[in-house]
Amino acid sequence: MIRKLTTILVISFVAVNAVFLAGVTLMANKVFFDFTSDEISQSKLELLNESTGKVSTFISSVKEVGTYIAADRTVREIFSENLTNSYDAVVEQRELTEICNAVMSLKSAIYSVEIYTDRYKNYPNLSTNVIYPLQTLEKEPWMKMFNKMDNGWVPKHVSLSNSNHDEVISYIHRITGPKGATAGYLKVNVLDDTFFKNMGVEDLVNGGNEPLMLLNTGGNIIAQNSATKYQNVIADITVSSLSEPFNMLIDSYKDKSDFHHIIKHNNDLYLLLISKPNYDQWRMVHLIPVASLYAKTKKLGMFVLFLGLCGLALSIPFAYWIGKKLMKPIGQLIQGMKYVEKGQFDIELGPYYIEEYDILSKNFNHMTSRLSESLDNLKQENHFRREAELKVLQSQINPHFLYNTLDMIHWKAMDHHAEDISLMVNQLSKMLRIGLSGGQKFIQLRDELEHVKCYTNIQIARLGKDIHFDIKVPASMKDFYVPKIILQPFIENSIRHGYPEVGQTPINIKVTGKCFKRNEEEVLEIEITDQGIGLSEDWDLNHLNGIGIKNIQDRIWSYCGKKYGVDVFNHLRGGVVAKIILPVIRNQTELTNWMESQQQWLMFHERT
Repeated sequence: MIRKLTTILVISFVAVNAVFLAGVTLMANKVFFDFTSDEISQSKLELLNESTGKVSTFISSVKEVGTYIAADRTVREIFSENLTNSYDAVVEQRELTEICNAVMSLKSAIYSVEIYTDRYKNYPNLSTNVIYPLQTLEKEPWMKMFNKMDNGWVPKHVSLSNSNHDEVISYIHRITGPKGATAGYLKVNVLDDTFFKNMGVEDLVNGGNEPLMLLNTGGNIIAQNSATKYQNVIADITVSSLSEPFNMLIDSYKDKSDFHHIIKHNNDLYLLLISKPNYDQWRMVHLIPVASLYAKTKKLGMFVLFLGLCGLALSIPFAYWIGKKLMKPIGQLIQGMKYVEKGQFDIELGPYYIEEYDILSKNFNHMTSRLSESLDNLKQENHFRREAELKVLQSQINPHFLYNTLDMIHWKAMDHHAEDISLMVNQLSKMLRIGLSGGQKFIQLRDELEHVKCYTNIQIARLGKDIHFDIKVPASMKDFYVPKIILQPFIENSIRHGYPEVGQTPINIKVTGKCFKRNEEEVLEIEITDQGIGLSEDWDLNHLNGIGIKNIQDRIWSYCGKKYGVDVFNHLRGGVVAKIILPVIRNQTELTNWMESQQQWLMFHERT
């Protein structure tokens, strides 16, 4: 068990600083993380918005290919006239193939161009990887949406124009025939693997290692890079739409723009970025693992924490040195008390720089000089004179010094493992503090209960008896104010007279408290009961010669009036019951008002 004050001070200092360091570190990390998180998120979002602007250029260039071919004069003439023979069919297919190949040669990002039409279903079909039957396109699940629109985009699917069946993202444009009827569809394909590279945003996603999605005007996902290890995270924020094979963001995100938010998946954090719409009202979605963003921030936090721990470790010897310096005067005071204990009063301490120690040393020196003078005088006078002067000396000793001296004796006893002496001195010190109470007539009930507890503990140590002291007073009543020293005489009588035998019979004393209405007035009742031999038949409270219980009765009458007081009687089951009836005084304000009203009442009766 740690009992040295220096060690306790050092441990307390380190503990307080450790808690402070932990709090400051956590708060600093949170504030710094929140600040950097917002700054990084805004910076990444601005970069994403810039990249979304580049998308418009690329999307427009792909759409221009489809629009250019569909609006080409030759193409329009071909689909405006009726086909009559196989020769014309072959010539038209060659012309269409040449137009598509010519446009593709000018656009390196275009993977292939396909034309789907039923114009040549009854004629020879050239193997040009450009012209295909319309029914092939109609088998696709997404084709039904083009019944109501002239052009649009289709997400990743397999291309028919290549034997490798590469996956492409396509722009589809309706080809009109005579009288505005649908003659076919033009399909411009861009390889899925190179889609984001062609837009110039590949560097945005850390070389393709972070998820990036492109949303069209309706919020459908048109393109998505191949960050396969994040597919489970992507599944958390997307949902399949009714128009397969489109996917879209979940409801809580689908209408967001210029937006950033931290999401959690399997205990990992991710930064979700949604750009503002570009010229074509398309948006981009970028998903970034938070761990990679804040790796340097965490290193900085760990470095700050390491510096703090180093500072805390280095402060321990400094704190121990300061503690020893601060405690040195206490050691000298203890040594001085040991000299006084041996009867040597010529010891002198101080002066000290610290004000409290200097006051203690002056009081100690004053005490030793006064004690030395008093003892010299006592040796020169007779027994009665010595006794009278000793009482004068005792009355002149400052109560604060008396408490300090008792505390020193208490700790001295603890040093010598005399726990019984330490207990009795400690309890006696508490009794004196409560008994004096700065000259106050009223104290709180909790202090009065503490006073009798101390008295009981002293009696247990002194008599060696088994005393069971039980207090049943509601916590709310312990703040009430009562006249001081009104319980101890009853406890003393119970121990002395209620249990006169020295046997092993345990002493049982119980104190209870309650409030009740009496004649429309709320009063406080404190009841002390024991299980002793009870009162003698000729016992009468009004004819007592002692000063204990009679003094309590007189003080209550003097302070509170004769409608309050004490009632003592034998219990039906044996033992004695003492009831004390008092006014209910809940706080200091009510006590002040009560004392003023009692003073006015006394002055009135003195005049009358």
